[in-house]
Amino acid sequence: MFKAILYKEWIKIRLFLIIVVSVSISSLLYIGFDVRHAIEMTGPTKNLLGLITYHTRYFSMIKYIPLVSGIALAIIQFVPEMTKNRFRLSFHLPIDERKLLMSMVTIGIINILLVSIILMVGLLIIGTTFYPVEITQASLMTSLPWLLAGFLSYFAVSMIIVEPIWKFRVIYMVITYASWELFFQEYAFNQYVYSIWKYILFMTLFSIIILFPGYRLRKGSK
Repeated sequence: MFKAILYKEWIKIRLFLIIVVSVSISSLLYIGFDVRHAIEMTGPTKNLLGLITYHTRYFSMIKYIPLVSGIALAIIQFVPEMTKNRFRLSFHLPIDERKLLMSMVTIGIINILLVSIILMVGLLIIGTTFYPVEITQASLMTSLPWLLAGFLSYFAVSMIIVEPIWKFRVIYMVITYASWELFFQEYAFNQYVYSIWKYILFMTLFSIIILFPGYRLRKGSK
């Protein structure tokens, strides 16, 4: 059964995956060439001092890639299921609705994880090529909440789409918007180093709460 679900989801998301991976790699290549050009123009010492003094984020181009990817993936996966009542019909299959929903979500998580790994590895290569290890570590830690926001946006938008009751949809929207504000606060490098676990926990809670809209949809379908 999972193989059938995997194939169905792959048909829906394959174009999305090609596009988002291409955009991620292209952005990383641009960042790499831009950093090299900046160092050649100003010199390594002056460039490094600029990063330290002004907290310049040379990797800001990737900031919203995870967020947009999570939103787009949730829409691609769940909107067709809801608009054509496919998800309600799937309740008649010989599989628990929780397993069905979590199978679809797991496939989405794998895709968001793939994008996150590409971005993190790319930043790691760029950082170790041009900057000291301390700058590289600070860059990765600074960008980590952006990657977590990709997972959060995927879970949140999936909940909003699957949720059959509008009052809960509105609540999810408000919480989601407020959450995005938290994940994109920027003051300095490494500002999340002592609080990142809270963001990971918050994101994980969203992955569990997504079961409730599925339950209400099943209850309402009877």
